[in-house]
Amino acid sequence: MTTNLNHKTDYTNIISTAMAAGQANADILCVGSDGTGGPSGANGGSGNAGVAGQGASCNWASGCNDGSAGSNGADGGKGGDTAGPGADGGTAPTVTLTVGTLTGAVFVVARGGNGGNGGSGGNAGSGGGGGNGGDGSSSGAYSRNGYSGGNGGAGGNGGIGGAGGNGGNGSLVTIAYQTLSQASMFIPVALPGQPGTGGLGGQGGVGGQGGQGGSHGGGNGTPGGPGAPGSAGSAGASAGMPSTFNIYQTA
Repeated sequence: MTTNLNHKTDYTNIISTAMAAGQANADILCVGSDGTGGPSGANGGSGNAGVAGQGASCNWASGCNDGSAGSNGADGGKGGDTAGPGADGGTAPTVTLTVGTLTGAVFVVARGGNGGNGGSGGNAGSGGGGGNGGDGSSSGAYSRNGYSGGNGGAGGNGGIGGAGGNGGNGSLVTIAYQTLSQASMFIPVALPGQPGTGGLGGQGGVGGQGGQGGSHGGGNGTPGGPGAPGSAGSAGASAGMPSTFNIYQTA
């Protein structure tokens, strides 16, 4: 930062006075555009439910026709790893200001745009529920126990979040002034454009419920386990270069 201020003034006191008076925002703001956020990943589909089993059928005269267990539910689909990265922040505009007489403290803030945040990973689909087991049957000397319910499908895993964008670079801000009133000054503030944060990982899918066992002793199916959440995307790799100032008094 190049600064040429020829007034012999207590600049620390000027800044303190301005802040005490409620100065919180820039009077002049030279900022590049912030990067847009990345799109989210596609969500996984839910698993299909299992098919219910057939019940047994027994007749005292002819015996039994066997039934069947419920089939297992399908696993949930994985969340998409297609989350997009955040866009890089824009470069700050090059600015030239010409001032006659300055009265008061003027805060001039310049920076590149902040990087966009990465998109969230896709959420996973839920596992399908297991089919119910077929019922047992009994007639005379013949009988069949109930059949087991199918197991629930596992939940899918969440997708990975997108990476954040890089911060934009600053540029040169030139301010040429003729005179400064008493207790007046330009206060340059050079800030770097900040990198964007990584996108959140997608949520893991819920496991499907186990199917109910058929009547007369059929066991229940085992519930499916939940899917793992996706990992978060990485933050933007770098902040931008800060702006520079050239403030001078014209002849």
